[in-house]
Amino acid sequence: MTKSLKKTLKEVQIFLGKPHKKVAAELKYYLDFFSNSKITQVLEKELPKTEKVQILKHKKITWVDIKDPGRREISNLAEKYPFHPLHLEDCISKNQFPKLEQNKEDKYLFLLLRFPSLNKIDGKIITNQICFFLGKNYLVTTHGSENDVISNIFDSCKENAKQREAYIDSSSSYLLYVLLDHLTADLTTHMQSLVEEVDKTEDVVFDDRVSGVYQVGQLRQKIISLRRMVGPLRSLIQELIGTLNKSTLEDLAVYFENITNRVERIWETLEAARETVEIYKDADFIFSTEKTNRILALLTIIFTMAIPSTVVGTFYGMNVILPGGIEVGAWQFWGKYTTLLIILIVSAIPALAMGWYFKKHNWL
Repeated sequence: MTKSLKKTLKEVQIFLGKPHKKVAAELKYYLDFFSNSKITQVLEKELPKTEKVQILKHKKITWVDIKDPGRREISNLAEKYPFHPLHLEDCISKNQFPKLEQNKEDKYLFLLLRFPSLNKIDGKIITNQICFFLGKNYLVTTHGSENDVISNIFDSCKENAKQREAYIDSSSSYLLYVLLDHLTADLTTHMQSLVEEVDKTEDVVFDDRVSGVYQVGQLRQKIISLRRMVGPLRSLIQELIGTLNKSTLEDLAVYFENITNRVERIWETLEAARETVEIYKDADFIFSTEKTNRILALLTIIFTMAIPSTVVGTFYGMNVILPGGIEVGAWQFWGKYTTLLIILIVSAIPALAMGWYFKKHNWL
């Protein structure tokens, strides 16, 4: 039997956990986000849990961790929590800009951050998008499979009761701090690796026997990628501290200030690395230009010194009568090669004179 529009809207409202809100204006989005068949499936029975979704409960706090979220996991999440559909869409959309939004009506914070992961195959930086839904008694995290930090913390809390007590500590806000603290600590590891790579590149750049263009280009690309992640993180952490102080009774400013100081040090390291790499780029360009100029100067000198012999050879290659030529008869007073020796002497005298002149002016 076909459902009426009113009944369908009511079911969508119940499904989103917002029975007192009007969603007619957002109906098109909901229908795009969930097909009619999927809506019916969700309403009739709960979606089965998968390996992507893990749930950990400690006292009154619930931590839901979703790895590589898809439509199925997000629709299941929407059934249990009153999250805005745009926030849910951000969880599965890639390359979203970092943001911090507070939903005062549903009383939760939405935080989207980007952290780097290292591709073990080619050594390039991969952007890993992480979303946090922070409520009074829960924390929901979504992230890609490339990020092992959150998964390792979740497994540690799941297996170790003392670790669970230390990390969650009866507060979802404190759990958020723990995750951000570990993520920024992992970011520090990337900075140490970057500094080591900068030091190694210095030896390549200032060695004129090899070209450092590729190494400098790789470093610049890595620094740009890290700056795109750390830059928004600086402002969002500061904004998060103020938002948490207003929305919660806990005073976690001291803890988050520790993260802020760490991020600032990371940013300073990135700025120093960027300036150093720019110096390397200029130095490599100067060395390459100087090397090219030396080669061109040498070739120019060789060509210039060859001009006299070229001129003499050109004259004797003409179909005209010249002294010592075939028509007149070759000179024989120094033997049968007298003509060749005279031509070589005539050509060598200007070349030697130019060589002496270049040496006198330090052009050689």
